[in-house]
Amino acid sequence: MARQVEVITLGTGAALPSLERFTAAYVVRDWAGNVILMDSGEGAQQRLRQAGISPTKVDFIVLTHGHGDHINGLPGLLGTMQLSGRKSRLTIIAPKYLAEPIRELINANKFEDQFPVNVIDVTGDEGSLTLSSWGRDRLVLSWFRACHSIEAYGYSLTWELGPRIAEPVEPSQARKLLEEGGSGLTSPRSFKLSYTGDTSPCDSVVKGASGANVLIHESTFDSSMKDEASKYGHSTSVGAAEDAVKANVGKLILSHISTRYEGYEALQLEQEARSVFPNSVLAWDLARFVANV
Repeated sequence: MARQVEVITLGTGAALPSLERFTAAYVVRDWAGNVILMDSGEGAQQRLRQAGISPTKVDFIVLTHGHGDHINGLPGLLGTMQLSGRKSRLTIIAPKYLAEPIRELINANKFEDQFPVNVIDVTGDEGSLTLSSWGRDRLVLSWFRACHSIEAYGYSLTWELGPRIAEPVEPSQARKLLEEGGSGLTSPRSFKLSYTGDTSPCDSVVKGASGANVLIHESTFDSSMKDEASKYGHSTSVGAAEDAVKANVGKLILSHISTRYEGYEALQLEQEARSVFPNSVLAWDLARFVANV
């Protein structure tokens, strides 16, 4: 089976939704069956259905900060999971100041009468936890401070792959080879996807996204609005590209686009970013990006 990671940009708009762009939400799926929702802006559950993904299949919800365009879709999404008969565990990961209100929401609506919910607090400047493991592989979530107008975090998902048998061998030899190691095995490898949430360009974001194969970076404004972006803790397309260069990432996806950029006007952001970081692409709602791992 091919090892692939898929990103579907459910909502690529900034603070205000438009007919073209819903607010922030991104779903990540991998070959092992993990489904992660990163932020849950208004309309996230509708976009999930349009993308052909049942809300009951989401294993993890990861929230960057408390602004409404990143969390307003959460109550409705949880309600839909409940009404759809979900039974499997859901894990929600959020800044500590959001975690308690989320627990209150869960208790008030008795969601745990239907399915278990685990809420994990994010604190400190950085940290990590293992979301899933299978065989010799695991999926690790790490967080880092973003530079926004309120306490906010970015996240990286890293698929850490254990050694593989390099050449076909007899089944009886495979276990011994994996246990003892040696020249018959490939080296461990990894694939990293980073997501900034809302942020100005800053060192902590560069550090957190360092070496990412794919970076989803907010790009609210064009370069002429650099002062406005800085004032409110946001990035221009050029600022996002500069972070991508400093972090030495493989691909940059521009998102969180202001409603002032209608239709093809938004391509200006992509053009500006490419002048700094050529492998930049502008995201649209329900775009799909697939990478081999």
